[in-house]
Amino acid sequence: MKEEEGALTDVVDELEKCAQDAGGDHVRVGHLIDALDHRGYGPALAVLPLIELSPIGGIPGFPTLLSVLLAILTVRLLMGYEHLWAPDWLRRRKLDSGRVIKSMEWLKPVSLRIDAKLHKRLSRFAGPAGRRAACIVILCLLLTVPPLEFVPFASSGPMIVIAIFGLGLLFRDGLLMLLGFFGAAIAVVGGIWALVGSGGSSG
Repeated sequence: MKEEEGALTDVVDELEKCAQDAGGDHVRVGHLIDALDHRGYGPALAVLPLIELSPIGGIPGFPTLLSVLLAILTVRLLMGYEHLWAPDWLRRRKLDSGRVIKSMEWLKPVSLRIDAKLHKRLSRFAGPAGRRAACIVILCLLLTVPPLEFVPFASSGPMIVIAIFGLGLLFRDGLLMLLGFFGAAIAVVGGIWALVGSGGSSG
């Protein structure tokens, strides 16, 4: 896995530029993946889940599509592959360029605050063992996203926790990694509660 090559705001800027340079109303998912590839898995796992919280996250089916992409990236990280990858059918999917740009503009103030606060600490918890454990937890969280998409705002919980893990990897922040494991437990319990409550109200 590559080390961090830039702050979170730099990653957001790069994705925004990718959407601006798409040359049309749409940008392919593959182009966004390519824009992140040289930066490694940390930035991808930090920024992509945060997009679900932005305006583009309200598109029906987008959280599930995002969870599939994140699952593929996480499996590759777990298996030790260096480069980001996604199947052609996913790379060919198109997103509205304007929505992507607006989402990056929405994320910019958030990323600036994060850059100002996070730094390397307790790095042993962000090492290989912590990374592998985080990957397994992330995959479990991603399994909850498709059913939670039917409950308003419920899929945001797992995505926030995944972003915490991604930020922990990006900044080699072991304290964030520990927070991610704690947050995962809360997200799972909250997701079950949301699904049960939704099922009860619909019945």
